[in-house]
Amino acid sequence: MKRALPYLFVTLIFATILNLSRASYSFINTHDEDDNIVSGFLMSRNNLQMSKEIFTHHLPGAYLISEVLDRTFQPTGTDQSVYVHRTFITIWNYVWAVVLVSVWGPFSVWLVLVVELLRASYLHGLFQAENLVIYPMVYLLLTFVTERKTHPLLSGFSTGLIAVLLSPLWPLILSTSCRFLWFNRLKPKYIVLWLVAFLIPVVWTLVKIDVRGFATQFFGYNVQTYAPLLINNPVKYTLKVFLAPALVMKNLSLTTKNISIQLLVLFLFIFDFKRIKFRTLIIFGLLLGMIGYRSVPGLNNVLDFHALPWVAALGALCWYKYFGAIRQKGFLWNLVLLVPLFMFLMNPSDYFPNQKQAGKMVIRYADKSPVVNYLNSIKATGDTLFTLPAHTLLYQQTNIIPFNKFLFYLPWMEQSPILYTELVDSFQDRLPTFLFIDKIHFPYFPPDEISKLLKNYEEVKIVENEPPVYILNNYQFSITK
Repeated sequence: MKRALPYLFVTLIFATILNLSRASYSFINTHDEDDNIVSGFLMSRNNLQMSKEIFTHHLPGAYLISEVLDRTFQPTGTDQSVYVHRTFITIWNYVWAVVLVSVWGPFSVWLVLVVELLRASYLHGLFQAENLVIYPMVYLLLTFVTERKTHPLLSGFSTGLIAVLLSPLWPLILSTSCRFLWFNRLKPKYIVLWLVAFLIPVVWTLVKIDVRGFATQFFGYNVQTYAPLLINNPVKYTLKVFLAPALVMKNLSLTTKNISIQLLVLFLFIFDFKRIKFRTLIIFGLLLGMIGYRSVPGLNNVLDFHALPWVAALGALCWYKYFGAIRQKGFLWNLVLLVPLFMFLMNPSDYFPNQKQAGKMVIRYADKSPVVNYLNSIKATGDTLFTLPAHTLLYQQTNIIPFNKFLFYLPWMEQSPILYTELVDSFQDRLPTFLFIDKIHFPYFPPDEISKLLKNYEEVKIVENEPPVYILNNYQFSITK
C-alpha cells in the first residue's frame, strides 16, 4: 500500500485538474491548436500530406498524432474533436507522470504537482507540442543534471519525441544524447536499445511527411523569415533570455500566475546560494537559456503557452536542487515544498482559463453557426475554400478542400516576401470557389493583390455584423448530401 501511495496522489492530481479544466474545453483555443487539429482531420479524411498539401513552419509531430486520433475516433464536429484531443493530452501526461514517479521516486509527486499547476496556468490541456513534450523534457533534464544512469529505451524514445515535436528543445536533446552515448560507449546493447527507441518516432514522422517540402518550409523559411521577424537584435535578445531567471522577478506579485515557481527560485537559489556548486549554476543557466530562447515569461510578446517548457524546466531544476543538493532539510525547506499547493488553494480559479478569455485568440464559429450552415448547404464536390486570416476551423467544419497549402495564413506572414509571393502565385491559374475574409473580428484588411480578386466574386451577407462569404461569379452548385 505504501508503494502505491505516490501513484494514488498522481491519480488524484490529474483527476482534480482534469475536472477543473474541462469547463474550458468549449471556448479556449489558439492558432497552434487549431492548426494541429484541422491538419490531422484533413490528413485523416482527405489523405492530404503534411508539408506538401499542408504548409507548416512547425515540426510535424503534433499534426501526425492528431491524424491518428482523428482516424481512430472519427469525432463529428469541432467540440467533439477538441474533447478527444484534450482528453488525450491529459491521459498522455498522466502516463508520463506515472513513469516520472516510478523512475525518480515518491518525492517527484511534488514535481508533478508543480508541472500540472503550470500547465493549468499556461492554458491547460491545449493540444499543442508544448503539452506533448513537457514530461519527456523533464525526464531528460533530470537525467542530465543528476548524471544518473538512464533507461535506454525511455531516454531514446523521449529524445525522438522531442526531436519531432519542439525544435527549441533540440539543444537539450543534443546535450542529453551526447552524455548518454559517452557514458555508455562501452555498452553497445544500451546504445542499440536507445537508438531503436529514438528511431521509432523519427522514422514514423519521415515516412508520413513530404521530406523535401518539410526541409524547405521548416529550415529554409524559419531562417529566412521567422527568425528575423522574431529577433530584431540577436545579441540583445540572447542576453535577455539568459538573464531571464533574474529578470522575471521584477514582476513578482501575488497575482502573477507563475508566482509559485518564482518563490521557489527565490527560496532555493538565493537563501541557499552558498551550497550551489559553480558547475551546477553554469549548467542551470545554459539549459534554461537554450530552452527559453523561443519564449520566456515577461520577456517575449508571444502567447503564454510558448513559455511552458521554460517554467517547467525551472521547476524541474528546483526539484533537483532540493533533493539532489540539500542533505539536511529543515522546517523551512519542507515549507517550500508546500508553496505551490498553498498558492493553488488560495485561488484555484486563477490557474484555469475562464469564459472571459473566449475568442481573444481565435474566433471559433460554432459547428451550427450561420456561416458554417450556409457553406455546408451550397458546397459541391470539387469546391475549394480559402480563409483569411487563418479561420482554420472552417476547413474542418465544412470539409471543403483547402484552395492551397496555406491553411493558416496569418497577417504577419505577409511581411515575408517568400511566403507572400507563393500565396499570390497560387491565384494565377485558378481561384477558390469560396473566399472568407474576416474584417470584423480582427483589424485585418487584405493586401491589394488579394482585394483585387474580389471583383470575381459575389458577396453574400449571411448575418448582420458578421463577415460575408464571397462566392465565385457564375458559380453553379448542387447541395452535397
